[in-house]
Amino acid sequence: MKKRITIKDIAKVLNVHHSTVSRALRNDPRVNAKTRDTVLAYAREHEYQTNMNAVQLRGTSNNAIALIVPNINHSFFADIISQLTNLAYNKGYVISVFQSNEKYQQEKEIVNTIIQHNFAGVIVSIAKDTINSDHFALLKKFGIPLVFFDRVCEDIFTPKVKVNNYEITANATEYLIKKGYSNIAHFTGTTSINVFRERQNGYVDILQKYGMEYVQPIVIEEDFSVEIGKIIFSRLWNFSVKPDAIISSSVHVSTGILLEARKYGIKIPEDLGLITFGSLLSSEIIEPQITYIEQPELEIAAIAFDLLEKMIKKEIQIGELIERQVQAEIIFKKSC
Repeated sequence: MKKRITIKDIAKVLNVHHSTVSRALRNDPRVNAKTRDTVLAYAREHEYQTNMNAVQLRGTSNNAIALIVPNINHSFFADIISQLTNLAYNKGYVISVFQSNEKYQQEKEIVNTIIQHNFAGVIVSIAKDTINSDHFALLKKFGIPLVFFDRVCEDIFTPKVKVNNYEITANATEYLIKKGYSNIAHFTGTTSINVFRERQNGYVDILQKYGMEYVQPIVIEEDFSVEIGKIIFSRLWNFSVKPDAIISSSVHVSTGILLEARKYGIKIPEDLGLITFGSLLSSEIIEPQITYIEQPELEIAAIAFDLLEKMIKKEIQIGELIERQVQAEIIFKKSC
């Protein structure tokens, strides 16, 4: 059996104090960059593993970052998880992923677990039914850095990485109008969440700008799913005035729209234009290819991680409000 290398073994080989090695492995800012990089490189080469029992006895997890997402099945959040995991590994951190399942209570319990285990920091996109931010305010009390991305708590002063949801939805709506569509519907989530509220406002403001009579904002309170897309589209299509274009906030909902449209014999884009947030997995092989709004996941992850690391190193103070906005873009295909 291979002998497990210890912090004292690394310290002896590199001729430094074992506390220096311990701090370097935790990315403690008191260790200079050259020493830290030397320690991390040696630890990786010799497959050093943290003794979690010792960590828990010390009451610290200073190289562990908690990532809370609403749903790991959503391609947007899956991509963010992948990007952040890679960024963390390259800097000597580990990511623990927690899924709130869009549930406020579950999110609260996750935050309590994070506090109990004294994580180095937290990156989070909030659940759809989060009703207040009290649990996130607790993180400041315990000195744990917090960065929001995408879905944020507006009343918490901390770094946030947001997408230009208002602008990109306004642009998508205006594009459809200029293409000749007049009955444009918008499928989105609850407006208590900043992301969906901003998208809804962008949609409505452009319709008002052009004096459009048909205004159909569909707020989906349930979890986004293929089945929900099918149900809501079927209901909408049976109205006396039917939509001739839809902007959808979810690829799952959009898939439901496409399946139900096929059942009704609706042709895209001849009978119905469609723009969705996020690319459908099958978008490159189905005809017509679907126009979609691409969010820069790599940029979001990179900014969020950089802000959190600066908080961990105390270059940014806990409670300091910093907002960064990234630019989504419309990828034009043949569906409108």
